[in-house]
Amino acid sequence: MSAQPIQILETSFFTDDILCLRLKANAPIEFHAGQYILLGLDPEELKPFSIAAAPDGSGEIECHIRKNRQSPWMQALFTKQSGDTLYWQGPINHVSLAKNTPLPTIFVAGGTGFALVKALLETQLADQSNHPIHIYWGVRQAVDLYQHDWLAQLCQQHSNIDYTPVISEQEHNWHGATGSVHKKVLQDFANLAEHLVYLCGPPDMQKAAKPAFLAAGLNENNFIS
Repeated sequence: MSAQPIQILETSFFTDDILCLRLKANAPIEFHAGQYILLGLDPEELKPFSIAAAPDGSGEIECHIRKNRQSPWMQALFTKQSGDTLYWQGPINHVSLAKNTPLPTIFVAGGTGFALVKALLETQLADQSNHPIHIYWGVRQAVDLYQHDWLAQLCQQHSNIDYTPVISEQEHNWHGATGSVHKKVLQDFANLAEHLVYLCGPPDMQKAAKPAFLAAGLNENNFIS
């Protein structure tokens, strides 16, 4: 199927470098959490972006996009405004929520990999899941925790959810966890044999985290990335 036009309904900025796009196609888009779309300035050059929200009945798509300052394509995308037209294909399957599992769930996100985690988490909340859910979000700087307040509020509203932000760069006013996010998970969970882990982040993070999690007893069938 060739790329189709899609309209920007809304643009907003979480930070100077992180854009939130709300998109609407000519017909409502049917999708589920864990999928991604291909998005382009024209029909010829498309790039993958995770869908950042669970379906809400509107048929609209939300994406969280971090600017690559070395990419003219990305610079152009960040100038787009509400009402402008982009091009898309999809949705395309990436990960799916495990069904009917009582295992405690650990979501591990790196950077804007949180977009995929957000969609999965919203789906679990809609399903009224009551098993323990642990969210770890690793970023370079505290400012990159662009939905920190929303996650903190979720923890107050749901006794089965906890959230641990981790930054990799030293900051004078930061009093939370630092370093690699997957190492923080292993500090808190030395044995992952009875857990389900979702990992959403850049390739280097996945390359380091997966063998470490498996060495901590995680069943490979319970590792989703």
